[in-house]
Amino acid sequence: MSHRHFCDAAGHDWYCDGKALRPIAGDTKSTTCMCVRHEVPMEQGDHSACPVELLACPEHRDEQQRKMNEAASIFSHDGLEAYADTEPVPWQDKDGKPIVGFCLWCNRDFYTMEEVSEHNAGDSAACEPYQQFIAAQSASASMPEDAEPQDGGEPQ
Repeated sequence: MSHRHFCDAAGHDWYCDGKALRPIAGDTKSTTCMCVRHEVPMEQGDHSACPVELLACPEHRDEQQRKMNEAASIFSHDGLEAYADTEPVPWQDKDGKPIVGFCLWCNRDFYTMEEVSEHNAGDSAACEPYQQFIAAQSASASMPEDAEPQDGGEPQ
């Protein structure tokens, strides 16, 4: 049974058979695709309504990596400087320590994939800004259109 990914390199959907290569995360071989909402392999159950992983497809993976390496080589710690023949620069935190990812909601850096999993566990329960957003969305969705607003303003 296959499931959907979105190729962020070329802007299209693609499907895998349950495992995919994630070189940006440091993987050198394919790993099991996991549902970040349910914390189970994507092949277990129906995840059609769950978030889709942004992951370059096999056809565009090398091109994406090349573009990322080019962009990273332009920047150095001293400012703008071109390095044509440098190794790829891994993601780093503000102190120069390597990271595997970060949260756009709470600005947290992740140093291991375990930290990513813990952060995303329970529908990202550890991410306060995301939880506030979800609560606000739930509150606005449950407010009937003819209800009186609490701030005394006009009904929506």
